[in-house]
Amino acid sequence: MITLSDTKTNKPVLEEINTVISSLGLVIPFQPSLVDLKTIHGNLNYTLELVQAKLECNYQQKHIKTVIDGLKKIFSKLNYNSHRESVAIIIKGEDEKIIYLNYSGKPVLFMNDTFSLLDLVANSVKNPEFQLLVLSNERAQLYEYFNNSLHKVFEQTPELCTDINSGTECLFLRITNILKLINKRNDKPIFIFSQDQQQPNKFCEYFPYREIVFKLRISSGEDVPPTINFLAEKINQQWDHWQAKLIRGQIAIAKKNLTLFSHLNSVTKALKHNKDGLLLIDRLMKDEIHKSLEDETSFLSTQKITDEIEKFLARGNRIEITEAGLLETFGGIALIKEKDEKFESYRLMRNYKEEDFLI
Repeated sequence: MITLSDTKTNKPVLEEINTVISSLGLVIPFQPSLVDLKTIHGNLNYTLELVQAKLECNYQQKHIKTVIDGLKKIFSKLNYNSHRESVAIIIKGEDEKIIYLNYSGKPVLFMNDTFSLLDLVANSVKNPEFQLLVLSNERAQLYEYFNNSLHKVFEQTPELCTDINSGTECLFLRITNILKLINKRNDKPIFIFSQDQQQPNKFCEYFPYREIVFKLRISSGEDVPPTINFLAEKINQQWDHWQAKLIRGQIAIAKKNLTLFSHLNSVTKALKHNKDGLLLIDRLMKDEIHKSLEDETSFLSTQKITDEIEKFLARGNRIEITEAGLLETFGGIALIKEKDEKFESYRLMRNYKEEDFLI
């Protein structure tokens, strides 16, 4: 049952500047497949409180009540069988849209602003997710970071590998196969830490996509190796930097696999043909799309691409708004199409020079 505290409803309005609430946009964490009902209702009630608090000083209580009641109705008909991680809600006049998003992030709220779905996506900061591989002479440990914590995926020593290959080769092939399963879209960076500088290089002879693999270098005067949590914290502190490097790596992989569409016309055509994958939009391009939607002369042509992007998100795909200028050579927009796994092949053995590895 969605409720709302009445503690603020009798608060005097000091200044009623506006009388009509014309638009509202929200992104709310919503993952009923993993989160219990009580927690979900708590998040929704918190959202109602947040909206009311933002409206109270500028709007009459009757208009606030209309908005809150409208949100309650929308919340009551959300799909609790969804396997997505958040939901976007857009209300403009009598129109309302509910779009389930395939990523988690911090809540976002727009009110009476000129905003689009892209603005909601751009302002919803995504939580870091990555793999961390720690190598030593004694063992290999593979961790996955999500929901703000580390989870051990695999741990083994070369001696435990019973294979026709050498122990190290068998171990690296096994880790490679695990990474293909848990990161098959190449949408998470893979970090390697080892005191032996040659081990990460050796691993990438077996792993096909070195473009999204990054070597952690820790400068310390102590001989004691850093803890796993220390390594994760170091990654999180520079997440924007690693996210940009990941995107460059994903683009390089897509070019190699012939799965990259770039520039507005090509991307729009791909979206119209229901191509799925990862859509990258430069922040400058996002701002241009926003301006075009406000311009009556170019509204209709721009609305076509935003409609396709909305369908793209509704199918469970993801969008990344990249740092300004990162996609300049691609016309500000690019689509990395999902590969058909039936035709996907991996080259397990690759040779790299030391100087071109993990820059």
